[in-house]
Amino acid sequence: MKIFEKILGRPGCSSDDCLSGSCCNHHESEPSNHNTCDSACGCTHEFDSQTIRPLLIRTFIAGICVCFAILSEVGFIAIWEIGTAAAIIALLLTAYPILKEAVTGLLGGERNVCELASIAIVAAVAIGEFTAAAEVAIILTIGELAEDYAYSRSKRDIEGIVTRNPRFGHIIKSGEVVEVPVHEIAIGDVVMVRSGDIVPVDGVVTEGTSFLDESCLTGESLPVAKEKESLVYSGSTNLDGTLIIKTTKVAGDSTYSRIAELIRQAGQRRPPSHPFIDRFARVYSPLMIILAIIVFVLTGSIIRAITVLIVACPCALLLATPSAVLATLGSAAKSGILIKGGEFLEVCRNVTVLVLDKTGTITSGNMAVSEVIACGSYSRDDVLLFAATAECSSSHPIAKAVVSTAIDNGLSIACTGYAQQVAGLGIEDIQQDHKILVGNRRFMESKGIDTSLILSKARDDMSGTSEILVVCDTFLIGILYVSDTIRPESSAVFAKIRQLGINKIEMLTGDNQVVAEQIGQQCGIEPGSVHSGMYPGDKEAYVSKLQKRGEVVCFVGDGTNDGPALARSDLGISIGSREDTIALETSSVILMQRGLSALPEFIQLGRRTSSIIIMNICIALGLNLLLIIAAGYGLISPAVGAIGHQVATIVVLLNSTRLAYNPGIKLDNPDVRAKIRNNPNPGVSV
Repeated sequence: MKIFEKILGRPGCSSDDCLSGSCCNHHESEPSNHNTCDSACGCTHEFDSQTIRPLLIRTFIAGICVCFAILSEVGFIAIWEIGTAAAIIALLLTAYPILKEAVTGLLGGERNVCELASIAIVAAVAIGEFTAAAEVAIILTIGELAEDYAYSRSKRDIEGIVTRNPRFGHIIKSGEVVEVPVHEIAIGDVVMVRSGDIVPVDGVVTEGTSFLDESCLTGESLPVAKEKESLVYSGSTNLDGTLIIKTTKVAGDSTYSRIAELIRQAGQRRPPSHPFIDRFARVYSPLMIILAIIVFVLTGSIIRAITVLIVACPCALLLATPSAVLATLGSAAKSGILIKGGEFLEVCRNVTVLVLDKTGTITSGNMAVSEVIACGSYSRDDVLLFAATAECSSSHPIAKAVVSTAIDNGLSIACTGYAQQVAGLGIEDIQQDHKILVGNRRFMESKGIDTSLILSKARDDMSGTSEILVVCDTFLIGILYVSDTIRPESSAVFAKIRQLGINKIEMLTGDNQVVAEQIGQQCGIEPGSVHSGMYPGDKEAYVSKLQKRGEVVCFVGDGTNDGPALARSDLGISIGSREDTIALETSSVILMQRGLSALPEFIQLGRRTSSIIIMNICIALGLNLLLIIAAGYGLISPAVGAIGHQVATIVVLLNSTRLAYNPGIKLDNPDVRAKIRNNPNPGVSV
């Protein structure tokens, strides 16, 4: 297997090498010691870069020999011995790998489908049918080449993503541009990204303007304008002018590297139906051997028995699931949907209830402080500074809003390093020898703070906003009101979800009930399905409660405080982005940048993948059954049976490639051309 991947410009690196990160040509690592790769049929053939050319030459010579053998058998060549010699030469050239893997598997206590083909070839030779045996061997070899080509197409999207990062970058030192390996670029280095280059590391633009294709990260088809102070991400393609960026992350920690690693791991994971296929193969091979013996006993024809063994090879069945999953993983990644394994695709068709976190999921997470109330002798700026200092190390949207407001008000923030966050409730900090508490009422009550004063200070006209209390030691010094906006696509997304047959939609939040119900009402969630005042642990417990009632739960969150619920759910989906990659670590599926709008697309994709897998299995089993019946009745010869076996395999692979369709970015789009043409790029100086 993997022959065509080496023929098509990847010498020394098989697709499995790329997926495992062990390839010496595309990854900065030591040369790989893996010179074998797994065949789709379960056999392992030694097709490394050193054996490709000899193998192709052997196959070509074997093909010529088989032609001579056939011509001799039908009488076009008068000398019969020439045909026999040619068939034997063809067998020596092509049958060896098949026989070797069958023996290796048996000695290792593992069964694979090479056993059936090997028995058929040996039996044909034993009865003197050298030409038939040679036909089977050459057809299986050629069919495997075609099979590998079709199978590798499914992997190509994943490989393209994994290997997209450049090996070198251009840094500026002492006014000179120096090319260095990407892994040597350090934080703070100044990097030049020329037109047409792929951005090697994450950074911030210090000079220049351009348009970048970020479709590999977000699935967005149109280029994104970049100018001074803009963030740029590794893996993006610079479409226009030259940019000078200052590195903010080393290559291994960059956004694209982390995404590529997730995709690589997903490509290596075995789909859940594989253990069943393994067990099936262990039983299937002995059954087919018994069937072949029965055919021989009933018909007295060894040729029919041999043909049964050939057509019974279940290569198509073995490829039914992995080919579909690989095609989907690559296609989804190009659309900005990162899936950590094929098992999560199969869950989609069984989901009965959709549970969502509120902040950053249903709402945009772009929060703002709408009101600051100061208490006692403290000013609004005092309250903001205390709160922002405590919140400066938190990634929660509310914390970001508080810090942003403090900066906008000209306040200087210096993190103390003492802040301790209680997920979903608040933060405790030490500032100027005072204990500062910032959080909601439940947080204050858990710390023994008397909240009776809060009732007299809180405003009744701030419905629809979140209330954040600021306490110094044991005294309330202020109240912040933080507002959020619903994602504009929320209502439409939930309508599509219901059209897919998922009618139970529930929202969980740590916010108060009034705010939660208002949000739920605006996006079409009934009050009875809105649950407020929930800790991260409460969310997990609620998901567990649903599961005990027999529900299959899909939980969607932003990855910030939703880790326990995401892990507990049957299908955990995070709303991710290029800026915030916490979601990459805490969920099974990540919707990059497009937010909720990609959720129905993912569920549809998962269901379509399951349908294709079922269709593949039906095609494989159906064609195998028809070929076995035809072989048993003597309607097909061993050579025709070998062709039929390969046709069944290729039909399954081609059916799976339907999942890989993704038009991607079209650089000939007139809107793209207009944007690039009108880009006032002043250039850069070195």
